[in-house]
Amino acid sequence: MAWAALPALALVASADEGPLLPPVDAGPPLRPPVTVLRAAVTAPPAPTPSVAASGTVAASKRELIVLVGGLGTDKRPGDNPFKELEGRIPSDTYDVMRFGTDFGAYNTYDSIDENAARLRDGIRSLSDGYGAVHIVTHSLGGNVTDRAFALGLSSTDGVTTYVAWSAPHDGAHAARVAQSALTLSGPARADTREVTVSANLHDPESAAVRDLARIRAVAPPTGVVRLDLRLATDELVSSSDARDPGVDSRVLLPASLRDLEGHGGILQNVQALDLTLATIKQKAVPADDRGVVLRAAAQIISDRTSELVGGLSDIALAGLCGVILLGGFGALVRRTLSRQIPWPPITE
Repeated sequence: MAWAALPALALVASADEGPLLPPVDAGPPLRPPVTVLRAAVTAPPAPTPSVAASGTVAASKRELIVLVGGLGTDKRPGDNPFKELEGRIPSDTYDVMRFGTDFGAYNTYDSIDENAARLRDGIRSLSDGYGAVHIVTHSLGGNVTDRAFALGLSSTDGVTTYVAWSAPHDGAHAARVAQSALTLSGPARADTREVTVSANLHDPESAAVRDLARIRAVAPPTGVVRLDLRLATDELVSSSDARDPGVDSRVLLPASLRDLEGHGGILQNVQALDLTLATIKQKAVPADDRGVVLRAAAQIISDRTSELVGGLSDIALAGLCGVILLGGFGALVRRTLSRQIPWPPITE
């Protein structure tokens, strides 16, 4: 269960019949169609195409898909966690922009609210040029987007759909464990942090990890189609971490070995990709056409995975934190001795 130890520091939507129109002098009374279908979800209806003087319908605006990555996606320039999704997006209808790459400044280790404000402002600066804005996020990107809505982003800014993958909307247990480890390190806190970062793990002292340890779910935005997707085998974001009241949340099963690791695997899970694109295209959450057995199986596996992570991982995480704490204390001792004893030289 060594893999279960990584989470601690490897963070991370009637028919309406109108009254008869009064008679007009130009001809017989007019009556609208018997029924006018309304959208099945809370998203605002698409704007009616304007009619030019020549009688032709003006071309509809393109739509924008905004992608918001998770913790550490800015560490290796050139990496694109959304490449599978981007490869499926029709280029004749949509423009795709990644937050922090194509617009805005996104340091994933900054505070969540700072990044949320930048995301809100960036979308507002772009939305006027598009017929609709769709947001797709992974992991921490969901928390950043949640907070962007809490800070004023809304459907009036053109946001129509928001699909979150593997987002710890209600905070991350692994982040809380990491924060506890730092507290226990006492005087070796700085050295413990240094050992963690040198091991290529996420900085447990970063503002983002501190925020993930205490953040809580927010109310879903009014007028925006919302969908949460998570793989049953996600060992980093548990069922309780993913709690998002008022949002349609679906737990999916891995479709292949490459998405068996649930947290990163959802980025290439075929069903997650299809559901996301269908939500964007329809501007509505697609019906869940899975059978009762499949849905039950996904939920059972998810619950068992969460129990396993919640029970056994704490032991493994404690062991990992212990190793890191020892490394931190060791670095503190070596540095102290190097100051006190000039010879023989002691280097770190």
